[in-house]
Amino acid sequence: RAARPEALVPGHRALIADVSHQLRPPLAALRLRLDVLAAGADDATAADLAAAQEEISRLSRLVDGLLAVARAEQTTPRPTAVRIDDVVAERVAAWTPVAEERGVRLAAGSDGAAPTVALGAGHLEQILDNLIANAVDAVPSGGSIRLDHRAAGATARVRVRDDGPGMTAEAKAGAFRRFGNPEAGGTGLGLAIVHRLVTANGGTVRLEDTPDGGLTVVLELPLWPEHEWERAGGPRSLPDPKKS
Repeated sequence: RAARPEALVPGHRALIADVSHQLRPPLAALRLRLDVLAAGADDATAADLAAAQEEISRLSRLVDGLLAVARAEQTTPRPTAVRIDDVVAERVAAWTPVAEERGVRLAAGSDGAAPTVALGAGHLEQILDNLIANAVDAVPSGGSIRLDHRAAGATARVRVRDDGPGMTAEAKAGAFRRFGNPEAGGTGLGLAIVHRLVTANGGTVRLEDTPDGGLTVVLELPLWPEHEWERAGGPRSLPDPKKS
């Protein structure tokens, strides 16, 4: 009997994924229907429909988040060589227009040579997208977000630091569980996705206070083994993460 809950976990995850997947088409159809109705509505009705659209959008984000969590929990990564500096630069460039629109500065830097890590294809992109999205939502206009990375022993350390309001000890304690953060302004699933992807790849993630206020997310990711570098002919011939 003690093992029964554990045996139910894969079925539970599959159910979440299936339900989330099945909800997406009707939500998209409902959004389209509301768009059509709003086009010919008077001002008062259009305002009501806009409010309904916002609720549909919120529900869609929640469904997408649940599906992403379920997929992350079911993933078994096949490690590939990933250049941290390339992925960080790419994601910062992608998110900079969003940050600027909110009046937030987004920047990146490194301390020494850029490490290459062993992660599932596309996982670092997903991890950083969730962390940057959370930070952009949390940081007020005039604030900043900075990503930095460096080798740290057998791991690469990546930090996403912001100077926003930070998180209470209670919020940090439950932040990596689905809906575990009572202070979350979005779906409350971003850090759960990050935690699952990082740990599935053999890494760790923790939350710290930024010295002058704010939140710092610290990732410890496994380095690509040196002997793999040698077999591949050195770092220059490592697989391009954008093509993996």
